[in-house]
Amino acid sequence: MEIVYIFCVSWRLVGRKEGTKHLIGITHKPPIIIDPISFTYAFPTTSPQNPHCVWIFPQHIKDYQSADNNQTFIRFANLETVVLDISISSFNNQIARTSMLHMKFSQKMRKIESQIPQTSMFFPPSNYVAESFLGYRRTPPNNNQPPDDPPRK
Repeated sequence: MEIVYIFCVSWRLVGRKEGTKHLIGITHKPPIIIDPISFTYAFPTTSPQNPHCVWIFPQHIKDYQSADNNQTFIRFANLETVVLDISISSFNNQIARTSMLHMKFSQKMRKIESQIPQTSMFFPPSNYVAESFLGYRRTPPNNNQPPDDPPRK
């Protein structure tokens, strides 16, 4: 829980839970948006008031599977592993809720940005390109040879 509080300095956890409730209607063990710019999300394994609650950042999960005693084994991208006291079905449900939150948030941002195009900070217009076209050569329509090459004999 400490990491979640560290990342939630600018927005209180209560406000993030309210945002989740507004977007997807989840009030029990809600996933939250940690950073909307980098699309960082987290979800709790139990009630956040439970001292044994663990917050999972799903973008760091490499894989997971059911473990003994109604637990879930998780391997993270850095290859660290953990076994948590959460059933695989509850874990899958939390993953699905987090995905739904991401989708609804993205839809909301696209809608807002379509109404105010100059504020496209989440989804830049698709006509922006990452590089200039000036370095590319064009092939004339009646000739398969690029215009900068000398004619072949």
